[in-house]
Amino acid sequence: MEKTMIKNKLQQYKILLILLILVAVSLIVFLNQIIYAWLIVEIYAFLLCGYLVIFDQREATSKIAWILALLFLPIVGIILYYLIGREPRLRKLPKQQVANERNVQQTVLKILQEHSEIIHAKHDLSNEIFHLSEKYPTKDNQLTLLKEGDEAFTALLQDIKQATHHIHLFYYIVKGDETGEELTAALIEKARQGIEVRFMYDSVGSIAFPNRLLDALRENGVEVRTYDLLNSPWLSNKANWRNHRKIVVIDGKIAHTGGMNIGNEYSGRGNKFSYWRDTNVRIEGPSVLEVQECFVYDWLFLDEGTETIGHFIKHQDTYFPLKTDTPKGSEIVQVIYGGPYDQERIIKDSFNDLIGKAVDSIKIAMPYFIPDEETLGALRRAARCGIKVQLVIPGKGDRGISFHGTNSFIDDLLSAGVEVFIYDTTAFIHCKYMIVDDVVATIGSTNFDIRSFYLNHELSMFIYGPSRTIDELNDHFAEDLAHAKRVKKEEWQRRSGWTKVKEKISGLFVPIL
Repeated sequence: MEKTMIKNKLQQYKILLILLILVAVSLIVFLNQIIYAWLIVEIYAFLLCGYLVIFDQREATSKIAWILALLFLPIVGIILYYLIGREPRLRKLPKQQVANERNVQQTVLKILQEHSEIIHAKHDLSNEIFHLSEKYPTKDNQLTLLKEGDEAFTALLQDIKQATHHIHLFYYIVKGDETGEELTAALIEKARQGIEVRFMYDSVGSIAFPNRLLDALRENGVEVRTYDLLNSPWLSNKANWRNHRKIVVIDGKIAHTGGMNIGNEYSGRGNKFSYWRDTNVRIEGPSVLEVQECFVYDWLFLDEGTETIGHFIKHQDTYFPLKTDTPKGSEIVQVIYGGPYDQERIIKDSFNDLIGKAVDSIKIAMPYFIPDEETLGALRRAARCGIKVQLVIPGKGDRGISFHGTNSFIDDLLSAGVEVFIYDTTAFIHCKYMIVDDVVATIGSTNFDIRSFYLNHELSMFIYGPSRTIDELNDHFAEDLAHAKRVKKEEWQRRSGWTKVKEKISGLFVPIL
């Protein structure tokens, strides 16, 4: 037995030796060709760096990350640049699609202008955001915060079951687990009842959504669209520009949005974390029109015909109903959305405007905190001016590079006086909200990171006080702090050298991913 093992080992060494000899011979024979090929790669990488420096309009942090990738990992950098590195604003969209999307925006704008009684008298911040986004702040809205996954998913299913005309859904992530199957079954049931069901998902975020469920939806009358389907090499360079929104609109009267996707972890049934902390919002009132506008805007993406937009406009009383005689609530809400193809960074600029208006306090809970220089500078400046800035981030990440990338900013935050809190290390905090001076808050799909500001399609709603919802959100923040540990500068500086290396590397390259 022992002789057989020795013989097998010798055979393995022989094979390894032969392979090494073949590699060495190949290097000697083809050395010149390899050198020439490498020179070509290096020259092309330098040319791309020059293009980034001179012509590219993206922000400096992202430029530096790409230049480092191209210089130190030229082959990998060039491949990544082709796949995910193009400047999104250079993408040429079909003229008819752009006209269709503008048409639906103008339709909703006109409806609201014809009912000026529900438009809130704009103060400084909402006026600035209106000029950025052309989205009015509306009053008489009713908001319900849903902070537990099972609670949010149950409320969503209940509203779907009560739909009488149409159900519109868009999710970045839809999985084929129990939660995904429950949602699919509910949509199929409503479609069989004759309800219009339009279901849309992001092709990258929902890559794990199984074809069997998609086929079941289509076979039972659900109209399904895939956002920017990557079914061609020509589309591969658009893989990094994703639609991260989470939107549900029912009968044009009820909307759901927030951080929750469709999967077991979001509905409180996941196994990776002891607890999944998220925030979703159920909306009734005039602001539903602007959430509906966002869904239809996305539904028309790459739609080069006029039939679809014509249908929505012809039946605008059904898809964009507005009743002002019976107010649903008293909340003032401004819904905004933006994406990588916009010439202006609507959501990022709105966030910075909100931070700039702070007088006393800024409270932020975010799963991914990777700001650009401008936004990081705004937060640091607020803290240095005596404003109490508190940030809650995960203590355990769902993705290594984003987790370490987030932590790479802690030193800069602490040095400016920002209070940083690490959430329960067995759980995950996925909610995305910010409260300023306890009188204005924002909730939505937008993370406080470069991806959400520059590469993703996002939606956020701004809530203006005095507001019961903001009071409740403040209570949620207090609970989040109770489940978090404040980072002390002295302790943080004692973390291991390897951890610091991972943070530095992640901090450099996370802006491009």
